[in-house]
Amino acid sequence: MENYLNPVLSQFDFSCFSVRSPCISTTSARAKDKDEKTADKPLPDAGDCVVILADRTLLEFPLEALSVLQTKGIGSVSRDFSLQVLHTRLQTDEAVESDNKKEAKGGRAVKGRGDQSRGIKAVPVSRVLPPNSIPVDTHRFRYVVDAREEEDGKQADCSSPAEIMRKTLDTYASQFTPLWEGFMCHERKRSLADLEQMLMSCSAFIYSGTENFFSCVPPAKMASLNMSGCQMVFLFESVQNRVSVQKRRSSRASDGALGSAYLFTLSGVHSVLLNQWHSSAAANAQNLRSLMDNLLRAGLTSGRAARVLQTHKSEKTEVRGNSSGPTADESSAVNVEDVSSEDIQRKTPSAFNLVIYGLPNLVVT
Repeated sequence: MENYLNPVLSQFDFSCFSVRSPCISTTSARAKDKDEKTADKPLPDAGDCVVILADRTLLEFPLEALSVLQTKGIGSVSRDFSLQVLHTRLQTDEAVESDNKKEAKGGRAVKGRGDQSRGIKAVPVSRVLPPNSIPVDTHRFRYVVDAREEEDGKQADCSSPAEIMRKTLDTYASQFTPLWEGFMCHERKRSLADLEQMLMSCSAFIYSGTENFFSCVPPAKMASLNMSGCQMVFLFESVQNRVSVQKRRSSRASDGALGSAYLFTLSGVHSVLLNQWHSSAAANAQNLRSLMDNLLRAGLTSGRAARVLQTHKSEKTEVRGNSSGPTADESSAVNVEDVSSEDIQRKTPSAFNLVIYGLPNLVVT
């Protein structure tokens, strides 16, 4: 891929991505320390946000793996279909924020109907937003997680997406997840009407399953939905087993990752995080855990949370399960800052499987 794109990349100047060293005087730093002791500290500058605008052919490549995009000065790498689409996402988000303010003034309920009927009170999220970031209401998350085991092999419950979702709901129950609603395992058979209601009323939607999402919601129906209030969509699908391969033989090319991103964008979603190619239930569970921890606990932006998956997954960190590999203490001591340029070239494809289409500056609040 590097050689294929070299004639194009050689025409650009990527020196703007170099690491910037901030110059702060000692006196001003001491004065700021006194003020920050009693105030919430905003997240430090994570670097530049790079948005790749490419055609359909180039979007099939793992562009995030290019060596020019591995510098420390880059905080996130996201994709979009055109500059007009990116501008529309930003304009739509401003309209949604104004609508939410009008609903709040008019006395209409902004939260889901489940929070009032259950009488659940959540601890307010006091988080200082990074500059130029967009808030996402954590109380309007919706999810659909299928816990069926793969027929090609036993999947341990501790590493399944369903178990990770349960742990996420329990770990952050006091502040972030008490008002989340959705379907887990076989607790309830999801109908098309239920899914439509969830998609149109959520601020973020999480789907994890062995089947393609559009086997639950037809693409024609999806294109007609108004999801302008949905900021983020997480698709943990493309699990490859015997059942999924047989079903995928009759599926269309538009049902792939690129087609999914197109349809959600057409419906008004601002950011879509999904797999580029086939994955496993264990890999989806690991990505789900990392994204939820970084978005909820660490307060990272959507683009930065996806970037962490790409920069932390090298061959050094993925050999933990082998007997000939390093011990747990040795592998946990691997820091992304210690990865040399040669290590960057040896990154496994799974590190760049999950990509983000749309806005990289969304923060869960």
